[in-house]
Amino acid sequence: MPDHNASLETQRVTALVHYVIAKTDPGKLGYVKLNLILWYSDLEHNRWHGASITGLRHYTRTLQGPTAKEILPAVRRLVKDGKVEERTVKVKDYARREMLSLDEPDVSMLTAEQIDILDQIIKFIAPLTASQLTRLTHDDPLWQELENNKPMPVATGSVMTRLPSSAVKRPPKPK
Repeated sequence: MPDHNASLETQRVTALVHYVIAKTDPGKLGYVKLNLILWYSDLEHNRWHGASITGLRHYTRTLQGPTAKEILPAVRRLVKDGKVEERTVKVKDYARREMLSLDEPDVSMLTAEQIDILDQIIKFIAPLTASQLTRLTHDDPLWQELENNKPMPVATGSVMTRLPSSAVKRPPKPK
């Protein structure tokens, strides 16, 4: 059920974050992948429809890749509402945050095509290792053009940044 005190953009980002968490194996999803899945989903949707899925217009360039300041508060809101559990998991020589959905996500704000784009990006990004993610991010022409903490506009990224053609099936052309 939507939070009527939150802005539509906040509700949308929260719903999308919940969807990605619900559809991704918790062992394969941390904050870096969550941001990358939403970034590439926004680029792909913007490329074909002139608007991002999240409603966000830019992310920020960080060493780990594009991040959006709205994503961490969305996870916190989901945890507070009892829809997501966040736990620390020890992996080799470090600890990482793991997110687990406790409830079905509300997809009423999403179209079937938006869900399809998200599912394709999740399928592509989730299995990647840290070194593969770093290579993907650091090979991004927009990421290379900018310094850390600079905005990465979704509109520009949708023109400059391309995932491998195997990652996303293009939507059918209208008849």
